[in-house]
Amino acid sequence: MGRYFGTDGIRGIANKALTADLAFRVGASTGYIIKKDAPNARMLVGSDTRISKDVLAGALISGLCYSGIDVVHIGVLPTPALAFLIDRLGAEAGIMISASHNPYEYNGLKVISKGGIKLPDEKEDEIEKLLDCFELQPCEKMGRLSYDFTAKDIYCYHIKDALETDISSFNVILDCSNGAASKTAQEIFESFGIIPKIYSNHPNGMNINENCGSTHIEVLGEIVARKGADIGFAFDGDADRCLAVDSKGRPIGGDKIMAVIALYLKKKGRLKNNALVATVMSNMGLIDLMKQNGIDVLLTGVGDRYVLEKMLADGYVLGGEDSGHIIFLEKATTGDGQLTAMMLMCAMKELGLDSVNVHDIFTPYPNVQINVTADDLQKRKLMKDEIFKKDIAKAEEKFSGHGRILVRPSGTEPYIRILVEGKDKELVEKTAAALDDSVNIRLSQLF
Repeated sequence: MGRYFGTDGIRGIANKALTADLAFRVGASTGYIIKKDAPNARMLVGSDTRISKDVLAGALISGLCYSGIDVVHIGVLPTPALAFLIDRLGAEAGIMISASHNPYEYNGLKVISKGGIKLPDEKEDEIEKLLDCFELQPCEKMGRLSYDFTAKDIYCYHIKDALETDISSFNVILDCSNGAASKTAQEIFESFGIIPKIYSNHPNGMNINENCGSTHIEVLGEIVARKGADIGFAFDGDADRCLAVDSKGRPIGGDKIMAVIALYLKKKGRLKNNALVATVMSNMGLIDLMKQNGIDVLLTGVGDRYVLEKMLADGYVLGGEDSGHIIFLEKATTGDGQLTAMMLMCAMKELGLDSVNVHDIFTPYPNVQINVTADDLQKRKLMKDEIFKKDIAKAEEKFSGHGRILVRPSGTEPYIRILVEGKDKELVEKTAAALDDSVNIRLSQLF
């Protein structure tokens, strides 16, 4: 991670860490880098529903136009919509204004290049170098701003066109997180022949992810169980991830969604090399189930960008994260929550499964996840600390190969994340508590 770019673009509290001035400089610097390779480039800008989107979009677009880039504003749409539309609308790149699952106070700038792929690290590095020593002169020919009011319809048709079987019999409840899916979900699901009941689809700029969406899946679970629906789907703020609940209201995470779709694609003969790409955060129960069904699980670092890199490098067609970012490379180059929901229902129909079967597809290993607050300097020093590394090694020895420990700095939030997983629940809980203590002790000693 650089000073500005984390694992998912630039993110921070709007008007504090992420100011209009920074957004202008990001626009101008990004435009300068893009124009080096494509002098006549134009770029798309889209956003989720946060109240800060207007200030940031104005500054960002001004910066892009300052550098000579023509900008097409596609309005409030999911991140995967912007990724898809870059090529469809003949743009060179795009910038999404969103902080995904974070509260409304946050916002972010995510640069996406041609092909709907997140900007390569080396390009982010070039932009970073310009941000703090900003001396770019305005172009002789400034860029222009236009709006595309057909963008939503083009994207919605793209998802409808991806449908693989009749799923109109499903009784579905949706939670749009008061985010970007609020603009598209009804049109998309009705195109499948489904009349969904939709909740949290009235954004006011400040209620995105507030007690709703994929970060509060328990709310959807209670509604689905009470209403007697077949299944429920919850999206995050920019609708690039999807989690589900079964008819009993129990949560279905990304690992279980990927498991069912992997079995479906294998049955169809479309699972390239019988392999699924996941991250180190995926549960060992998923790996066991896939192994039993002749499917390899290839693990990457945390972040859907690393999943996609592995998929593109070796031609794999399915990958994702337990958090609900799932990529179907036959259909899209980024996680797409509404596409994920559609693909899961297609898989359920083909395999003869209901949502209870999906929830029970495997039994996860017990795990404990802990977030310890830490700023960027604390993260860097702790992860290099030899005493802390020894504490982790000693803890891992106790599992004798039947568990794992993952300690990592968050790339999007001010946390050190601790994951402890294994078959012995009591050992998992004790080990997690000990590591929590170790992190806090070392942070107090280092600072």
